[in-house]
Amino acid sequence: MSEKRIVTLRTRLGKASDLIKNDDFLPLFRNRQINFKKEFEESVKIAKKKRNPEHYFASIWSCKSLIKTLEMIRKMIYRAIEKAREYQASIDRIKQEEDVKANFNPEGRAKLVAMLKDRGKNYGNLFGL
Repeated sequence: MSEKRIVTLRTRLGKASDLIKNDDFLPLFRNRQINFKKEFEESVKIAKKKRNPEHYFASIWSCKSLIKTLEMIRKMIYRAIEKAREYQASIDRIKQEEDVKANFNPEGRAKLVAMLKDRGKNYGNLFGL
């Protein structure tokens, strides 16, 4: 491989290029980066936390363990997305409860209940409040 190609591949690999020792494997990792963008980015983050990051990164992206790696990283990504959705739903629920409490008018509700009772209807638990 020419020096220009090596420099180009290392530039395109970005943070992952620090984890690749042998320049002969740069095209393989670039291929993985193109075909599995999210998984590749996540694997770089995971590998940097390991004791021997270069070895870990090379072993998870080897042809032998590619399918297992993709399954593992996709599960991690889906778990993170689900956690974010649950967190957002709880924030929305809390905001909605605060909004209901802030906009609750007990005097107006009492007048409405009295007015409906005068019409002969019993709405003791009007609107569930």
